[in-house]
Amino acid sequence: MKKIALSLFSFVLAVSFSIAQDLSTDSIVGDVGQDTVKAAFDEIDQEAEKYYNRGISKFQKGAFQAALGDFDEAIVKRPDFEKALFNRGSVKYELKDYVGAVADFNKAISLNPKSANSYFSKGRANYSLGKKQAALLDYNNAISVDSKHSKAYFYRASIKFELEDYKGASDDFTMCIRYDTKNANAYNDRGSAKKKLGDEDGAKADYEKAVQFDPQLALAYNNLGSIKKKLGDFKGAVLEYSLAIKIKPDYGLAYNNRGAARFELGEYILAVNDFTEAIKLDTKYAYAYNNRAAAKCKLEDYKGVVADCTMAIKLDPNYGYAYLNRGIAKEMLRSMEDACSDWKKAAELGIETGNTYASDCN
Repeated sequence: MKKIALSLFSFVLAVSFSIAQDLSTDSIVGDVGQDTVKAAFDEIDQEAEKYYNRGISKFQKGAFQAALGDFDEAIVKRPDFEKALFNRGSVKYELKDYVGAVADFNKAISLNPKSANSYFSKGRANYSLGKKQAALLDYNNAISVDSKHSKAYFYRASIKFELEDYKGASDDFTMCIRYDTKNANAYNDRGSAKKKLGDEDGAKADYEKAVQFDPQLALAYNNLGSIKKKLGDFKGAVLEYSLAIKIKPDYGLAYNNRGAARFELGEYILAVNDFTEAIKLDTKYAYAYNNRAAAKCKLEDYKGVVADCTMAIKLDPNYGYAYLNRGIAKEMLRSMEDACSDWKKAAELGIETGNTYASDCN
């Protein structure tokens, strides 16, 4: 019997979003005995401070729209109120008004070019607008102002990872860890960068650090399981995936990956059960259908293989391995014409093995 192809989703990049807010306030006390004009300015500043403090209180409670109104009033009273501009930008970010957020952060920066948090927060807003290069520049500026800004290193690393600059990402995650030594997400994500660079032992060590510092970080257990699986420790992989599922019972990816590890251990019934759970959690999970088909093939449930591969193809018409595997099952069901058709389609989609199998066809 031809070997059926198992496909996996085993890699996850963690990105944790932290809201940087400058919640400090300056007390503005009017000087007694000043002239009338000065006293008027003091009164304006006190009014601005009152609205600002109210806005901060509402911001902390998650009442973003109400906070926005108070920051608006503070800025009307005092247009050069940098902290109000910064926090209004932060509120706009929470309200998904990213263009408005960038505008406010720019104003805050013009008033205080040494505000690393303003550059950092502007970077987050630019990233949300899909402007990765602009966000990179903002994070560069934040780090230029504050070389110990751990969050700026973290977010810059995440963009570098997305841009497939894995060495740059790893270096930035390292800098993040230098200034935030117990950042579990940074360890997890550096592990993912190292994995991409082929440093599997380094990735394993980082994932282990991640779960040490955050025992509830389910995706780090999933990633640790994937490394152990790649290193041939299938039982260890099953253990890590199980811990991920215990923490996050709706973790479809971990069910899929545990099923893959159980497949390698020859535990085909348990593998089918795991792939089924993954499908229950995401009925459009094409990879899980294909993987369940692989396990069913080992159990000689060839009709089940055809059904699962057909569903995988329905969800992803360009899924070459699903065509390849369905062809194998159809061959076992003595439907050679259909098998040959599937293998040829697999070959068209770039699966070289499809040509090998199709060579047996007339």
